Amino acid sequence: MKDIIEKTENKRERILLAAVEVFTCRGYNSARMEEIAETAGIGKGTLYEYFDSKVQLFNEMIIRSWEEYTNSLTADSIHELTFEETIREIVKGHFTFSKENKKLARILFWDTEIMDEELKEWMYGRRKEQEKLIKQLVDKAVAAGEIKPVDNKLVFIILAGLIGSIWAINILENWEINPEELAGQLTDAVMNGIRR
Repeated sequence: MKDIIEKTENKRERILLAAVEVFTCRGYNSARMEEIAETAGIGKGTLYEYFDSKVQLFNEMIIRSWEEYTNSLTADSIHELTFEETIREIVKGHFTFSKENKKLARILFWDTEIMDEELKEWMYGRRKEQEKLIKQLVDKAVAAGEIKPVDNKLVFIILAGLIGSIWAINILENWEINPEELAGQLTDAVMNGIRR
């Protein structure tokens, strides 16, 4: 990560990359702005030109990281896949991201108590967007005869629950997973309940 930070020309980007490094290693409470500035290769004063406070920097880092996460899950081609293939790709994308970014994933999906109310509200909005995407996918699959009529909110809850349960084991207990295999097994479990 240090190499990537040093090669990045844009100072704001360097700060955000350094924030990911420091917050994921130290946690929010132990992270110091001085250390983030040092990791970014800039002075502390320069850091404050871009971010007024640690909480503002943390919030911006979370938003940027969340966007990277969702971009890794929702490729344009996802709407060309069957429902089963789409669910498999979403699950695989989630676990691939979490496996490759364990510390960051812990902050994004577990350490929510350190987020301020505005950021929690923003995260809730992202969750509602994911729920809306699942609703669209379920409605399309029902109309195409791929799956039987089912409550799309329930499908979202099942998927979120499965992903959350296994994610926590993976991150907190350091369970080594193969995202491809796990995605196949979880998708089969879900599809056997709703396949026509």
